[in-house]
Amino acid sequence: MSIRLVLGLLITVVALAIAGRRARTLYRIITLGQAAVGRTDVPGKRVEVEVTEVLGQRKLLKWTIPG
Repeated sequence: MSIRLVLGLLITVVALAIAGRRARTLYRIITLGQAAVGRTDVPGKRVEVEVTEVLGQRKLLKWTIPG
């Protein structure tokens, strides 16, 4: 096997190990939270509010680049 192949595989294994550790850490942080009671109540109203929040900021997208 060539040195380039071995080096490439080694770098890939190290990158996957780092990504795996980060994913595990994020999963642990997420599972620490408590369930949001009532989060799924009235889904139509929640969608309406979310759309209003997102689309209500249309002017931000119309601004030119500062400077």
